[in-house]
Amino acid sequence: MVLAMFRHGARSPLQSFPTDPNVNYPWLYGKEELQPLGFEQMYQLGQNMRLRYKFFIPDDTIAMKRSIYAISSCLQRCIDSAQAFLTGFLKTSNSSMIRRQPVPINVIPPDQDTFIRQNKTCEKVKHIMAQEMTNNASFLSALNREAEALKKLISSEVGTPITSTMDTVMWMICDSLEVYNTFGLKQPSWAYKIYPDRARAFLQGFLISYSSTPELKHIRGGAILSEYLKKMKAKRDGTLRYSQRMFFYSGHDVTQVNLFNSLGMKKQTLQRPELGSAIVFELHKNKDLWMDWELRMFHYENSSVQTPTELAIPNCPEPCKLTTFEQTVKHLLFDDYDELCSTW
Repeated sequence: MVLAMFRHGARSPLQSFPTDPNVNYPWLYGKEELQPLGFEQMYQLGQNMRLRYKFFIPDDTIAMKRSIYAISSCLQRCIDSAQAFLTGFLKTSNSSMIRRQPVPINVIPPDQDTFIRQNKTCEKVKHIMAQEMTNNASFLSALNREAEALKKLISSEVGTPITSTMDTVMWMICDSLEVYNTFGLKQPSWAYKIYPDRARAFLQGFLISYSSTPELKHIRGGAILSEYLKKMKAKRDGTLRYSQRMFFYSGHDVTQVNLFNSLGMKKQTLQRPELGSAIVFELHKNKDLWMDWELRMFHYENSSVQTPTELAIPNCPEPCKLTTFEQTVKHLLFDDYDELCSTW
């Protein structure tokens, strides 16, 4: 069994600003959308993952639909990324492309998304974030102070007042600089004041803030792990629907950071996940494990990686038993998102 969570491919900026030297750049489909480079990255990731899992892909179209399940965040760049990935992954043996995608993309409505984009309303998250902002020693407060410092450096340069910091405006400006770097475009004359080092550190800090406390790890990372454990246990117990054995989740950088951070994998949270990267869990039958299955974890650091890096699963000695893994993350698991979000 395989469960893979990937970040979408290269996209256009989320916003522009008056002194943006690329304000008239002809982004395909406009702002926030997957670009041709992003399509290529995700197609390449699909091809590279096919090298490892092609024996898992049924030849029969009906069997393929039943064994492979693809799910995406509601944003179009993630849907397009999933489509490009599957096109590369399901390439036929005679090197011709499957013209019609046999595996559908299941899109989670935003008001129901608890584990990919994770934008379903959670009052508990709002309460925690408000508390963290009033605590000067908290990670979020420190990040807010850095946002203020960055704002002072560039507020007179962007051509419009930056009236807010932590509600993503500063993040979007820093992200735009990163996008321009990805596409080899001209940077604003003032970019050197914050880019690359401080801007990248701020971007990553912003992502970590989503799971910066034990309670947020429970909600953010717990949602992902609860989804995964439910499917893994069903596969082990023979109760999984049809013969499903591959699950692909098309998500965001923050999705991967929430997962890594909640598992305590600090090395993997030091840098922003690359475009077209993927975190993969493999569930194996192991004859040496009585009444249990083995869990392995791999990382495709970017879309060009052909041989993924195997990661040590925290607090789960090799071979990592599924039951052991469940015990190590039980403090993060939950059954009812709405109930969890309504109590604090």
